[in-house]
This record gives sequence, structure tokens and C-alpha cells, in this order.
Amino acid sequence: MEIVIEAIKTSFSLDSSLLVHLATLGYIFGFLLKNQLILRLLVLGSTFLYIAYYYIYPTQPLWAAIMGSMLIVLANIIGTLSILYDQLPIKIEPKYMPIYQSLQGIRPREFRRLMKAAEYQTTDGNFTLTHENEAPTHLYYLEQGIGIAKKNGRSFTIPEGRFVGEISFILGGNATATVDIPKGTTFLSWEKTILNKLLGKYPNLQRSFEARIARDMASKLASSESIEVDNSVGLN
Repeated sequence: MEIVIEAIKTSFSLDSSLLVHLATLGYIFGFLLKNQLILRLLVLGSTFLYIAYYYIYPTQPLWAAIMGSMLIVLANIIGTLSILYDQLPIKIEPKYMPIYQSLQGIRPREFRRLMKAAEYQTTDGNFTLTHENEAPTHLYYLEQGIGIAKKNGRSFTIPEGRFVGEISFILGGNATATVDIPKGTTFLSWEKTILNKLLGKYPNLQRSFEARIARDMASKLASSESIEVDNSVGLN
């Protein structure tokens, strides 16, 4: 083996530090990228360059550094496989397609986890989702049907495809309106503590989900400003 190593050293005419420089550049370029898969592949290749350097160029191989780098490789491979698994296509039920398409950047299997944490319900009669000035325990999404929001004695309509209770979910505190839904309305609900744990575990899912809620909040703000002009105001 020592003869092989010496032959490699002899045939590799460039400075041995080239491996270190290439590995460092790999890390730098990787950490500058937003794409997690390419980042991990660059870090993986760079780590192998470090391992080659630790084994070939010192007088004796740096086994501690090599073993540490191999653990980094193993963790990186597991993380890369997890990303690839999340990107595999899955069948999404037609009833969930509108919310899936509205969550920009979400991976199919992340969406499955989100739906697994939700409860899909259809009302048998009039049902109240949130009460004004009370803290809701759930976040809701109107899948089919409208919501009637009441705030300060005034009413306005929340169309389907919108969240209910999102301001309380994002900012904390109490609901700012009472929202009722009529018989036959279908909706999704997430228990807030469970949803927060899920989003905390998957940062990409959290970004996509909170961006979707932010668009809802902006839309409701614009609607409320229009309603104020007509002497009818409300935000849920």
C-alpha cells in the first residue's frame, strides 16, 4: 500500500494543497446555493477530497480525521436520500389539489405529512370555527364552502380556499372575529401544537406554509380596506 501511495504522490505533480483548495471551494460554493440537493452533493465531493488528502499526503494517514470525515459522509448521504425520497412523485387526491398547488415550493411527501396531521370534515349543520376574542385551538382551511365572519357587529364573507384563524396562529393571541360555516361545508383543521411541531421539523414545509398564510392575510387586509370604504369592516 505504501508503494501505491508513493506512486500517487510522484505522479501527482501539482502541489498537494490543491486537494484542500478544491475541497474548500466545494464547501463555499455549496453553502452559497439554496438548492439543498446540490449543496449536499458538493459537500459530499469536498469531503472525499479531504479524506484523500488525509490518507495520501501526511507521513502517516490521519485516521482520526478520516473517520470523522467518513461520519460526515454517512450523515450527508442519509440527508441526501431523505431529500430525494421527499421529491418522489406521489398520488394526491383531487380534493387536496387546490391547497397543494397553492403551497409553492412544497415537496410531495412534505404535503402528505401536512395532510396526515389534518382532519378533513364536512359539517352536518351550522358550525363555529373561531370566536372573537377567544384563542382558537386549531387552524382551519375552507376546502369547499364559505365562512361568515363577524367582527364588532359587522359581517363579511370568507371564500373557499382560505385559511381561518391564521392571524392567531402566526401572531398568537385571540381570534379577531367569529367565523361560522353553514351545513355542508368541507374544511381541514390542524391542532395548533401538533402543526407547530411538524413545521418546526421540516423548514421547507414551514416556509411554504407560512408564505401561503401570508398571502391569505394580505388578501384579507386588502378586502377589509375595501369593506371599510363601504362602511363594513372585518378581519379574521
